[in-house]
Parts: sequence; C-alpha cells; structure tokens
Amino acid sequence: MIYEIDTSTPTELNWNAADDERIIQNVRNLISTWRYEVAYNRTKGLDPRIMDMPAESAKALYIAEIYRLIGTYEPNAIIKDVKLLSINSDGQINVKVVVEI
Repeated sequence: MIYEIDTSTPTELNWNAADDERIIQNVRNLISTWRYEVAYNRTKGLDPRIMDMPAESAKALYIAEIYRLIGTYEPNAIIKDVKLLSINSDGQINVKVVVEI
C-alpha cells in the first residue's frame, strides 16, 4: 500500500498504532528527529549541519538523510518519492515522503 507523509501538517502521536499506521508513524518520527536528540542512540536522526547550509545543499543532504534513516531504522517502508515542500529562513524543512508498505 502507498502512503504520503507530509511533515508540514502536524499530527498527534498514537500510542496504540499498529501495523501500517505504526510504520507510518515511525517514518514520520524518524524524518522529524535531529541527531543527538535520542538519548541512547545519539546517531539516530537527521544531520543537524543541514540547518546551516545553503538551500540547495540542504535539500540534497536532507533527502539523502531521509533515505538513510528509513533504510536503516524502518526497513518495512520502501521510499517511492521525496519532494521538498519548503525551507524557511529558520532552517525548517518540510517534505512529502511517499512510501510503500
């Protein structure tokens, strides 16, 4: 099944998520977490250097990091597409990730 994950839309954490919903929630959490935020797994998350890069470089590294994170930590989701939606002046990057489960 194909799912779209849009990081520009806030969602609530569902502690009872199961099956595909849980995988989608895991993917959303992975692409919203910066490295060093996870206490016992400091390398899990996006590279924080992305925030200080020019927009084009940040876009390329962010997309590469999404592929790395999902491939490493959520192998049940297969990335079909990643589209950059926006980058603001504060370094906030919004993307739409299409995955197949």
